[in-house]
Amino acid sequence: MRSLRQVGLDEVLTEEQGKQIREAAVFAARRQMVARKLLPVPPPLGEGVQVFGYDTLTEVSDARIDYQWPGAESKDIVNLARATVAIPNIHKETEINKLDLAASRMSGRPLNLSNVESVSYKVALMEDALIINGWSRDGTTYEISGLYQGAGNDEATDLPWGTKANIETSINNAVALMLADSITPPYNLTLHPTQYAQTLALIASTARSYRDWIREAIEGEVFMSAALADGDGLLSKVNAEGMFEYVLAEDLSVYETVIQKSGNLFCKVYVRGLPVIYDANACCKLSAIESP
Repeated sequence: MRSLRQVGLDEVLTEEQGKQIREAAVFAARRQMVARKLLPVPPPLGEGVQVFGYDTLTEVSDARIDYQWPGAESKDIVNLARATVAIPNIHKETEINKLDLAASRMSGRPLNLSNVESVSYKVALMEDALIINGWSRDGTTYEISGLYQGAGNDEATDLPWGTKANIETSINNAVALMLADSITPPYNLTLHPTQYAQTLALIASTARSYRDWIREAIEGEVFMSAALADGDGLLSKVNAEGMFEYVLAEDLSVYETVIQKSGNLFCKVYVRGLPVIYDANACCKLSAIESP
């Protein structure tokens, strides 16, 4: 009879199995990651970074033209608003049975990693919700503003997309709001699945869909995300460096350790990231396009 002893990670998990787990997690997450297509994602800052500090600048007045040098000064008082925000940890956990690990090691067959793929998919869904909508502890006050909640423009005209002609009107109205703030195309449009489906309808007496019309009008892409509520849309600037970004401390990762009581492998799939908006005018809500 063997005496009880602590089992180490290297006795349970081979290097190849560890690689399989991480690859499965990344592959499953990438199938869902829509929001990362909307904003710049700089390289991760490092696992030791727990907070991110940034400045937002208020709007400045227009430039001047003078014939004489140096001309009348057109200088604003710089008003930087400093914000320091903790970088949240998006995570989901699962276990892999020790007998499955042993069988894979003995036979050389790949592990069944459907549970890892499932939790990774859930992490990606939550990341989309964080980037697009933000995060609220109480469901009312947003401690972290995503692109929708932090948008500086709101096209709130009651234009339900069940009436197809409203699609063109609401998009044109949103574009006008962006142009009024000197935010020029191209833009991306992100929609709830219901409104996304409505864009697939053909424009009357044509073989052209509303989605094709939208893509031409905004000079960008149309995306679908359940992170938005039914009846909400988001128009956002493409190539928005300096306007908003997704700050990563750690990109999608898998933390593994042995559960001593069972010998099973504990897996935490996680990502540590924070959406940051520097210029709120680079985003416009479409907040009243739900069909009655």
